[in-house]
Amino acid sequence: MIRKASRYDIPSILEMLRHYRDQTPLDFLHDADDAEYVTAMLTELIAGKGVILLAEQDGAAIGMVIAAVMPNIWSPKHHVLTEFAYWVEPEYRGGTAGYRLLRAYLDEAIALKETGRIYNAFISKMVNSPDLKYSKFGFSKLEEFWVI
Repeated sequence: MIRKASRYDIPSILEMLRHYRDQTPLDFLHDADDAEYVTAMLTELIAGKGVILLAEQDGAAIGMVIAAVMPNIWSPKHHVLTEFAYWVEPEYRGGTAGYRLLRAYLDEAIALKETGRIYNAFISKMVNSPDLKYSKFGFSKLEEFWVI
């Protein structure tokens, strides 16, 4: 099942974010664990400043998409939905959770576009992520990020 997160899901989300952090290719994040800051951010997203979707199996969270509604840097009157984390616990990969999360994220983005709240929605792909075909969901490649 895919559903929107509530404040009661924050401990599960924090745990999945730690798993996400442990597998990021950004070394400086491996020691990062500011639960107070992240909890405040998650609370704001749940309260309407974004979208947090959870994949559940047997009542436990097994995956998530976290995104924020933000003004575009070049045109602050145009808001965008920017994904921060897209994660499925390793033991649940290869099933349908990732697909269902992405589909639900897309549905949320379309609804926000239709109401005029956002102009675009973004999703990223880290170098160590599976090679998903985002174009099948209606996304088109805009740019690539490079890091030193």
